[in-house]
Amino acid sequence: HASLRQSLEFNLKAIIAQKLVPTTKEWAAKGVTRVPTNEIMRSNPTVRKLIMNEEDSKLGDAIRIGKDEGMMDFTESLRQLVVAEKIERATAFEYAPSPESLKMALKGITIAQPGIL
Repeated sequence: HASLRQSLEFNLKAIIAQKLVPTTKEWAAKGVTRVPTNEIMRSNPTVRKLIMNEEDSKLGDAIRIGKDEGMMDFTESLRQLVVAEKIERATAFEYAPSPESLKMALKGITIAQPGIL
């Protein structure tokens, strides 16, 4: 595992995950029945350190903290789709990795604590 982690540390540029979620009835009527929700993690010193130190459980925090670097987790992506009225709130909660985090994000509360990394 150590050599794989070292390879990732030096070679990883980004990881993008995507899920297709059903749209609202209004969007479906226009022929758009699904939209992507994305999670984007870009390599930066924090991400590289977490990978090398086998602290994978903290990568979600690094993604949330890295918003200014173009990173985004599924919760934020789903929040944006709800705000843009492309998906229903119920759909967002169905696809959310953490419905409680999504509920807080929709209220404008974000959890990103740079000090813990």
